[in-house]
Amino acid sequence: MAQKKTAFAALAAAAALPIASQAEVAPEDEIFAYRYSQYSESDNPRERTFTPELKRYEIDVHQFRYAKPLGEDWYINSEFQYETLSGASPTQTYRENGKSVLITSGATIDETRYDVKVSPKRYFSEGSLGGTFAFSTENDYQSISLGTDGSLELFNKHTTLIAAISASIDTLSPTDAKGSRNREAADGRNKRSLSLYEGVSQIIDKNRVIQIGLGVTHFSGFLSDPYKTYDKRPDERDQFTLSANYRHYFSVGDGAAFHGDYRFYADDWGVLSHTLTARWAQRYNTNWAQFRFIPSLRYYRQSEADFYTLERVPQGEYFSSDARLSNYGAITLGLENQANWRQWTFSFDFQYYFADETLSVIGRTRDETPSLLSYTVLSFGVAYRF
Repeated sequence: MAQKKTAFAALAAAAALPIASQAEVAPEDEIFAYRYSQYSESDNPRERTFTPELKRYEIDVHQFRYAKPLGEDWYINSEFQYETLSGASPTQTYRENGKSVLITSGATIDETRYDVKVSPKRYFSEGSLGGTFAFSTENDYQSISLGTDGSLELFNKHTTLIAAISASIDTLSPTDAKGSRNREAADGRNKRSLSLYEGVSQIIDKNRVIQIGLGVTHFSGFLSDPYKTYDKRPDERDQFTLSANYRHYFSVGDGAAFHGDYRFYADDWGVLSHTLTARWAQRYNTNWAQFRFIPSLRYYRQSEADFYTLERVPQGEYFSSDARLSNYGAITLGLENQANWRQWTFSFDFQYYFADETLSVIGRTRDETPSLLSYTVLSFGVAYRF
């Protein structure tokens, strides 16, 4: 389903946290890598769930990567992802007798998704220029996206300008389209997006780097969730982000770095959010291997969309009880572990996410949101460099 695709993609993007901190040089290694991830959501609360099914989603993800240099200045990265999903999803949350009640889809859903991505990049003496093509398909959702990104190094490579643009078109084909008015309305419809990003990275000194970026994204098409009972959203959405990333390197052990990141988000649906992330990357070397440990802590809070409602039968032009549009806060704890031995790299990562309306701190709501997520992600990976 589309929302699960988005959730797991967001996890991967958040884990990357890139920052341009040094001159870009074309990689010289040929790499083959495999990674397995298990994503598991906690069950719905029995005391707030009206339907018998309590089990949420579990996702198993197999990721394969192959990358190699093409000549002296080109490098190509290719990825294939195979994902299986099972579980039940919330269809509505409404208020009854002063308490929030959760309705789920009832039956367990089983789906499979395939994702392919190819990204060539050309390196120059003062920057780089790359492109990306991605295709994703599952039984009720298909997506094609294109993107390009580039960098330009200035002032003796101490300043780097960064830019990226991407576009996507998704086609919806909900399961059992005749089973509800919302699914029938979504069948065959498209969702389109156009994203722009501009950023600048500055080396302050040999130990410190900062990067600031602005991003805008425009969505259009069918943006409602076809699997929700009452869900009607505007057919356009404009998003704005402002991000700041800070890196400070320390001579602790065999080298360490503090990563501090902030992201502000706003859209024309009335949602405002703030994300704070802190990570500590610690390296230890032995005679036979190199190890890296990265504990992390992330805090997130957002306000609710203008049309978010807990009415049993909502009225108005737009309405949704989707928890992702509610007022809530979330905390993520993570630990990345990596070992390098000769040409091999082994990794094991853990992440725990917990969301609750009481964690919003500012602008807290009295409404319970029982469909908010808590989940864990376990990942194991191996890579070989030729």
